[in-house]
Amino acid sequence: MFFGEKLQSVRELNGLSRKELADKLNLSEQAIWQYENQYTVPKFEVANELKKVFNVKAQFFYTEPFATNISKVESIAYRAEDRESRKKAKMETTFIDFTSYFLDKFESKLNLPTSPLPLLRDESIQLYNMSMETNDRLLQLEKIAENARKRLDVQSNSELLYKLELSGIYILEKNMGTSIDAYSTWASQEKSFIILGNKKKSAVRRNFDLAHELGHLLLHYKIDMDSLTKDEHKIIEKEANDFASFFLLPKEQFLKDFSTISKKSNPESYLDLKMKYMVSIGALEYRAYKMGLLTFEENRYFYATLNRKDYKKNEPLDEDIAIIRPGKVRSLLDLIFKNHLFSLNDILNDYYIDRSFLESLFGIENKFLSKYSEESNREYFNNSNIVSLFAKEN
Repeated sequence: MFFGEKLQSVRELNGLSRKELADKLNLSEQAIWQYENQYTVPKFEVANELKKVFNVKAQFFYTEPFATNISKVESIAYRAEDRESRKKAKMETTFIDFTSYFLDKFESKLNLPTSPLPLLRDESIQLYNMSMETNDRLLQLEKIAENARKRLDVQSNSELLYKLELSGIYILEKNMGTSIDAYSTWASQEKSFIILGNKKKSAVRRNFDLAHELGHLLLHYKIDMDSLTKDEHKIIEKEANDFASFFLLPKEQFLKDFSTISKKSNPESYLDLKMKYMVSIGALEYRAYKMGLLTFEENRYFYATLNRKDYKKNEPLDEDIAIIRPGKVRSLLDLIFKNHLFSLNDILNDYYIDRSFLESLFGIENKFLSKYSEESNREYFNNSNIVSLFAKEN
């Protein structure tokens, strides 16, 4: 039996509309709709093309769906400039459904530490709600950011991505086009995700993306993002931006470091601080201005210089600071297959997918898993064996 739902899900997973898929196959959009709703069944030639497009085996479409109802469209936090892309949110829920399903499967063989993030989120929301009573939102956001930085033990912003992954957040890279920088969401079983666009972006701007999305995860849990008005969405985005600024640039230390700047209106004067905090020149000056460390005239001159030198697009040192890529999922897969907790070939055969399907899903390089796909005659652990991720060596 052909399952049209599987075709729809794998199409959405790959970010294709029905028309885009139809164009790839030289079919009508109506034909794709009929396949997905099981009014007609694709001919052999069409099914053969579908498996090539989606890196699956033909049998994939003839087995029941396995990754469903894990994430919700209203829980996905897009950036304000991506507001018009909300129609793509359904496709992102499919992506989260697939990644979360396979992560759960792989982690079933591991003893993992309890993530501190749900508790930190609850503490943050409690502090956030206090701002409604005191009418001092910014002060509470700063307290939330300071508490989060302390609880996550972020000593330097250069280790931010690593610390977020260590806290339990799954950070993945994905091709989302040129208009979407990042998004975040809570899925079922208290699993949190930050998805980063893989377009070329500086390390310091990626750091701000990470802190911004952390703000959404801690502050905006169970807010229906899909029903917000444009003005409400702007408020949510400003809160995440303010949180990111407070989190990345802690007040006391920043005040001390900023006092060393001789010419506050000159963007080049911020280069040492950029290297220390791994934050853009613009973000550094904005934080200082909001703290009253620059006059209105100094702020205007700073941005005039920033625009004149085209630093809003490319700042000094952007090319010199290496971009750190997510490593948690890559390490998880390596651990699972290197220790033979699962057979990669069994996974591919059980779910009727190709190796490149998993590599694309998790945003890892092509052929990363190739060293495990040809292993045979290995003794694999049975289902009763669980391996601790932090087991002590004898």
